[in-house]
Amino acid sequence: MNLLLIEDDTGIARFLQRGLSAAGHQVDWVARGGDAVEQMAHRSYDTLILDLGLPDVDGLDVCRLMRQQGSGVPILILSARDTPQQRVDGLDAGGDDYLTKPFHFQELLARLRALHRRGGGDSLCCGALSLDLAAHQAALQGVPLALSAREFALLAFLVRQQNRAVSRTAVLNEVWGLNAEVTENTVDVYVGYLRRKLTGPNAPRIETIRGVGFRLEHRLS
Repeated sequence: MNLLLIEDDTGIARFLQRGLSAAGHQVDWVARGGDAVEQMAHRSYDTLILDLGLPDVDGLDVCRLMRQQGSGVPILILSARDTPQQRVDGLDAGGDDYLTKPFHFQELLARLRALHRRGGGDSLCCGALSLDLAAHQAALQGVPLALSAREFALLAFLVRQQNRAVSRTAVLNEVWGLNAEVTENTVDVYVGYLRRKLTGPNAPRIETIRGVGFRLEHRLS
């Protein structure tokens, strides 16, 4: 996922950037609410991770402004404000989920996955490949691909990260989950399945990057 982290605590922000990047996410970080609004005007994101105690404006006001401007991007509020009323205020301001500090990183990842599934009605593309996430269907040059549920999830993850290297560990965490009893060899097996189906003119190519993992590339024949 492409994430925007809005957090003024440098230590927390760097911890989250490292962890989220290791899990296969692309993370931009800003420390002020005004910078977040500016960033949103120029880039699209899958999810926002929003602290409320920002130095320039209250995070609740950032949340309200996003919704007033018509943004439907999922917002995960990550805050030390932990009373029931404060959580209600965050959700009423436009937050989609609320996680209090201190938090477990694995829970944060799980909540991000849940928010992304909830968003569900969008589509993805990479060259001649298109994915309808709502219908759970993929097509190459308009011809439907026969994919298992796991193959579709893997392909969707690679398309979201297209042209970026992703590790086998990141793939396992995102597609199989943190507690799945499978090895990294399983990723190679499923990548092989996809490679056999992604053939023909303008089909994306899954490149193996030695010592790192994989990268899905858009290529033109």
